[in-house]
Amino acid sequence: MILLNINEVDAAINSNQRVRQLVKTAPLGIVERMQVQHFDTKQFLLQQGEQYQFTYLLVKGRVKVFLNSPSGKQVVLDVYDAGMFLGEQEAIINRPYSASIINISPITVLAIRNADFVEWSQTDHRFADQLISNLSEQIYHLTKRMERYSMHSALQQIGFFLLNCAADRVPITRERITYEVDTSYRNINRVLKRLADLDVIKIDHATIKITDYQTLRKIVETED
Repeated sequence: MILLNINEVDAAINSNQRVRQLVKTAPLGIVERMQVQHFDTKQFLLQQGEQYQFTYLLVKGRVKVFLNSPSGKQVVLDVYDAGMFLGEQEAIINRPYSASIINISPITVLAIRNADFVEWSQTDHRFADQLISNLSEQIYHLTKRMERYSMHSALQQIGFFLLNCAADRVPITRERITYEVDTSYRNINRVLKRLADLDVIKIDHATIKITDYQTLRKIVETED
């Protein structure tokens, strides 16, 4: 049983390069106690304000990190891909989750007991350096996102996101926009219709394509 578990953990670690680099120098005893867990879409949920006994390393799939206000409004803080930890800050300071997390695709995670994670970060200096780098990157991305939310209109947020996706050659969908823009789904549809009516984008079912880059850039840069 133990052999089967360690084989499954080893296979999960080696399935992703970033995960492999993170776990490369982890103490063997901690690796042996890790658990591989699989979840269908929206079946993995960690609630804001709750405390959990495990830290998770995302091996495959994507999760959304978000805040819920008392009024029911949801603000997305980030979307994580494979190689990101979930709950590492809360494990280190032994606090409830500051935000909620839900998976937006099927995922595979490595579950690590908080005590093991803290021990790992304290004894593996190479890993501690990587952890600091990861946390710094998260803070940077969060700051940039909050800047967009507070200083840009919904039209600007959507327009800049469309342009960034096109530059990175990332497929654009309504779902992706909802993770990146601080506005309601109804308002997203309203802005997309306005852009489509201006012939700067084309909406084909779930996919969105930019048809006039110059005009779109001009619209978002001059929007008050």
